[in-house]
Amino acid sequence: MFIVNRAIARVERVIARRKNLSRLSREEHAVSRSIAECIRETLNGSLTAEESRVITRIEALRSEMEGSTAPITRIDYGAGLGDSKRTPDQMERGVEVTSSLGDITRAASKPALWARLLFRLIRTLRPNSCVEMGTAVGISAAYQASALELNERGRLVSLDGAPAVAEIARKNLQTLGLSRVEVVVGNFRDTLAEVLKKERPVDYVFVDGHHDERATLDYFELLLPSLGTTALLVFDDISWSDGMKRAWGSISRDPRVAVAVDLGAVGLCVVDPSTPGSRYFRIPLN
Repeated sequence: MFIVNRAIARVERVIARRKNLSRLSREEHAVSRSIAECIRETLNGSLTAEESRVITRIEALRSEMEGSTAPITRIDYGAGLGDSKRTPDQMERGVEVTSSLGDITRAASKPALWARLLFRLIRTLRPNSCVEMGTAVGISAAYQASALELNERGRLVSLDGAPAVAEIARKNLQTLGLSRVEVVVGNFRDTLAEVLKKERPVDYVFVDGHHDERATLDYFELLLPSLGTTALLVFDDISWSDGMKRAWGSISRDPRVAVAVDLGAVGLCVVDPSTPGSRYFRIPLN
């Protein structure tokens, strides 16, 4: 009976996803329709031959790093694990952590499905100014920067708090021959404002790396004044903890967000002052 119930729930989830994806594709807002198409293409695995070659190289690099046992000591300014309950003071000062490169890669890098979604969003929306908060070893940065390279426009600034890990990311991005990306090292609270000032108007932001309720809400407020006329905010791990669920709930229903799309692990927000109100879509991919 348990297996049958799971199968029924899976079918119901797929039906609901198709229904809501169809609704999103009929939205008046052009970016919303583009997002719907990006989701479909990601689920279908639609790639050109050139895109496939690029992604194959990134995934080969991922596999190489996942197999590494080299120890890496870093200062972690994030919230730790979902049940770590780090205090604001601990996150401000950072916590020293030692892990293997393989463990860091597996824990901090976006799985291929989600990385392809980021790639497709940039390929389709063609942003000029992009910011990533949380570089880790550079897998998601590589996907996003590769999309910019194929678009032949735009650049990505990726922020990370751990110098040792950021240096690995820099080397990985260089190995892949990606020039439209810069890695900035430091606590987000020390680096983000200056990066936004330099890169504004910002069209696209991937918010990752500090999964704390209060911090996520603060970053949202800090980002808004630096965004372009229409911008896409991508929030990672929105269901990672009760605090992140509350933060996503507040942000996704904020009247300054024209369209919010809940994909389960990731949330997308279209910010466009010309579109009043807020539209919400739940389309879980996982």
